[in-house]
Amino acid sequence: MSVKSKPTLLPLALGAIVLALGAPASAQNIAEVAVSPRAPTHIVINVAGKAPATVRGEVHVAARTVCRNAVRNSELDFQDVRWCNRKSEAKAMARYAVMLAGAQQTAGATGTIVLSLR
Repeated sequence: MSVKSKPTLLPLALGAIVLALGAPASAQNIAEVAVSPRAPTHIVINVAGKAPATVRGEVHVAARTVCRNAVRNSELDFQDVRWCNRKSEAKAMARYAVMLAGAQQTAGATGTIVLSLR
């Protein structure tokens, strides 16, 4: 007795699945995405419950970061970095002094200081 091999249905089933699914889907129109690797030039510091010395240190670091990033983004000339650092820090600390003066009437300084190139 000889055994004849029967054709299996697996290749036929796979072929039918491929035909049913069709070609892989592809987008008809691809819009360009503009991604620019820009460093942040906006930092927010929460001052609630912090000592003035701590706030001053955080403002100093934030001012340096904002100004350095502005140079990296070509928004500020390298020669103006020190000026930017001093002005940003002075402006933020002036805002903090106003917050502290208002806080004398309440329990303490709450809120945020924003350092931004703009």
